[in-house]
Amino acid sequence: MPDTVTYILVSLTFTATYICGLASIIIPKWLIFESPRPHRAVTNYGLYQKCSTLDIKCREFPSIEFGDCEEEGFCEEWKAARTNMIIAAVLGGLTLIYCLYVFFSNKFHKEQIAWKIFVGLIGFHAILQYSSIALIAHLYYTSDKFYYGVKYDISFILVNISSIVNILLSGILFKVGWHFVPTYQTID
Repeated sequence: MPDTVTYILVSLTFTATYICGLASIIIPKWLIFESPRPHRAVTNYGLYQKCSTLDIKCREFPSIEFGDCEEEGFCEEWKAARTNMIIAAVLGGLTLIYCLYVFFSNKFHKEQIAWKIFVGLIGFHAILQYSSIALIAHLYYTSDKFYYGVKYDISFILVNISSIVNILLSGILFKVGWHFVPTYQTID
């Protein structure tokens, strides 16, 4: 059985990656465009909003009102990426709640079931994040909205780090749990 130290390390590492995932949802910096000097302007594209140094405040993104959805499939893909990140955030929250449950549950549950559920939850969390990454990357390479000079920004990098660490975490926990041979005790 993966011991308590393993669960603590998994929980702490997952908590860190979960925070990175939440930050990537909140911070509107998935893509960035910086115009060349002397008229420097910066435009940040987040999952929910577009912020520019030329505007007073951020606006909703993508928005039909501003013509963001004229390109076929753009809004659908962007919103799908957003939805996947929200589902990943909810699943991550449930995973953290399950972590607390495992710490306070009986020993049998830890030995037989917990590591399998953790592997599934963390793995599915990473898959949802990867799907968002893939959708945004697809739009980055195919959309006319993102022209020369647009780059990936901090939120995109954070969710990449989060998903990579979660896949590794899930794989390590699977290996540790799979190689565990439970010891059965006889009751007299």
